[in-house]
Amino acid sequence: FTVGQRKGLNVGHPTPDGRPRFVLEVRPSSNEVVVGPREALALRELAGTKFSWAGLAPDASTLDPDGSFDCHVQVRAHSDPVPAVARVSTGSTTGAVELVINPLDPIIGVAPGQTVVLYVGTRVLGQFTIDRTVSAVSSLVE
Repeated sequence: FTVGQRKGLNVGHPTPDGRPRFVLEVRPSSNEVVVGPREALALRELAGTKFSWAGLAPDASTLDPDGSFDCHVQVRAHSDPVPAVARVSTGSTTGAVELVINPLDPIIGVAPGQTVVLYVGTRVLGQFTIDRTVSAVSSLVE
């Protein structure tokens, strides 16, 4: 199963509203696949601990008071970069330093393991591998 997959789920019964379900998350450790409505594929936050800068990291003079900076992010090779706000912070659950991206408009259907590239103008600023995502809707599980 892959995030965003709709066909071949074999869940056996329609949803109460009759709308299709999509794979929202795959949890290999517990052998679970989380499904839900298409809207739940929209993500408001992407984060990863495996990040690197292409040259120098953003310096304090370019950061907002909260440590964030404006950028564009690209999550698919043939998609256009989209505006976002980024910051380096300590993860609330892991305590690891991570690069956190909040796109201005939710990004649809990306998953942990994918790569995100950050741009400032036409300059590649850096990249990271997604470790975690946060849905733009409050409840993921049907």
